[in-house]
Amino acid sequence: MTILLEEGWQTDLDRILPVIRPQIEKLNWVISNLECWHLKEFVPMLEAWQSKMEHSYSYTVVSGKTLYDTMANQSVQVVWGVFCGIAGDVPDLADDEVPYADGNRQIWTEPEVFQLAASEIEIVAFDSTFTQVKFRDESLGHQFLQAVPQSRIILTPDDMLTSYQ
Repeated sequence: MTILLEEGWQTDLDRILPVIRPQIEKLNWVISNLECWHLKEFVPMLEAWQSKMEHSYSYTVVSGKTLYDTMANQSVQVVWGVFCGIAGDVPDLADDEVPYADGNRQIWTEPEVFQLAASEIEIVAFDSTFTQVKFRDESLGHQFLQAVPQSRIILTPDDMLTSYQ
């Protein structure tokens, strides 16, 4: 299930992560294509992650607890970024397997497709404009929809474009 966040929720993980905290903390996270703005206090861990994103194929892996503790209760806007939650160990990724948002047509043409086959949850922040949250477990997706009223299910490319007409 792919959910699009709009109207004040776009690219603000501080507001998204608490809604699904138990699920976030259970997974290991591949973080790629990351670019953020620190809106209040500087977050050193976040800056360390960004510094690893020198190339389009760069990524880092963190625990769910680390992701939550770093991003929740912070005023950080994710301009670009892909966060892929994986149960268990994260395999090494070939350069062409690293998820990305900037320039990724698949976000628009196949919004329901996960960038990593092993992902249980994917969060894609796109150009400070919108965030897609994808759930393998549809019941978790429905729970998320109830908690975040400024969101809607995306089933087709046309659903993605509806926001921009």
